[in-house]
Amino acid sequence: MRPLAGPAMMLVMVVGFVAYRMSSADDAPPRKFLELEFAAGPEDVRTGSCYSLSTALMTSRPPSGEARTWTSTREDEWTLLLDDVVQGNGGPVRAYQKLTFEKRGDLVHLVAVEASKGLDSDLERNIAELASMPLARQSTPVDRCLPRR
Repeated sequence: MRPLAGPAMMLVMVVGFVAYRMSSADDAPPRKFLELEFAAGPEDVRTGSCYSLSTALMTSRPPSGEARTWTSTREDEWTLLLDDVVQGNGGPVRAYQKLTFEKRGDLVHLVAVEASKGLDSDLERNIAELASMPLARQSTPVDRCLPRR
């Protein structure tokens, strides 16, 4: 049997690469989830912040060297792990924060925060930070909050 040559070999390589990329794609919430309005308070609050979850995340936690990993255990719930290694007194130390978001109606609520020592794990403070930073940075609000003409 002759080995594959030229165009046939290139086709095999391209198909293999595409199959690899499709099977190894990082998990992430759908755009529809990220564009929902972020809730301005705890689970029982039905008031929105006027900003999408994606805007809230980008303005309060600008991209840095930390690894960002999304996971989902059930429909309409996503957890964002912000994971980093920082220099501590005794050498490198893992610093992480896990933020769990849940869709409820037309809003996305932050329902749980887990963090390594030294990082804020208070649910209400994290909600307040996520809800206030887009306003402080004059971000574009969701359609519901745009001025009427």
